[in-house]
Amino acid sequence: MADYEVFSRIYDEVMDNYDYDLVFRWLEDLLRRHKVEVRTILEMAMGTGKLTERLTALGEVTGFDRSPEMLSIAYGALYGDPMVTMRRADLRDFDLRRNFDLIVCLCDGYNYLPTKKDLSNSFERVYAHLRSGGLFVFDMNTAYRFSEEYGAYREIREGDDYFLTWENEYDEVRRVNRYDVNIFFETRDGLYERAREVHKEYAYTREEIENLLRENGLHRMETLDGYTHKPATETSGRVSYVVIKE
Repeated sequence: MADYEVFSRIYDEVMDNYDYDLVFRWLEDLLRRHKVEVRTILEMAMGTGKLTERLTALGEVTGFDRSPEMLSIAYGALYGDPMVTMRRADLRDFDLRRNFDLIVCLCDGYNYLPTKKDLSNSFERVYAHLRSGGLFVFDMNTAYRFSEEYGAYREIREGDDYFLTWENEYDEVRRVNRYDVNIFFETRDGLYERAREVHKEYAYTREEIENLLRENGLHRMETLDGYTHKPATETSGRVSYVVIKE
């Protein structure tokens, strides 16, 4: 089953620990610190549109995702908002034929790309779409998070009409983190229908990411510890990259 084909139905409920308000305030602080004026925003891997709603306070937002199921939920929440344009596209080869003041890809969307070539292709596309002086902000889960924080994490969660099991496994050699998600949805007759999705996230070092950015013309950057303004360290579970196109 494809990523988020079914999980999308309960994604926002399961990911209720992700603080969109905190992330938005952090983005506002970054824009002030770097003195970037924003009127147009590109949100990549926009998911269900929770951050998109907040980004409209900064300007006109174009958002895309490769999952039709996640986009469907975003459409339901944001349809008719004159500040939002949505479309289906892929991080690796999108072509919107316009430039943006701010480009973001948050909540570890880039961890889903399995190769450095994929990342490089995406950074090339970002360079082509970001105006000179514009800001590119993205985050990635780290190998430290996968091995030390997630490890062999297990979770059982029960909602109003579903039951979920979540099993995590990290392959330190291949640097691949696997989420095995089983969801049992209650049917009208009181029985449960099972759906299974396997998600994979790939770990990259900061050096690998920084080199790929430079190879694609993005040289001015800082790496931060999560959604803070502190420098990233070897024990950062999430590293945020803040890049300015010169």
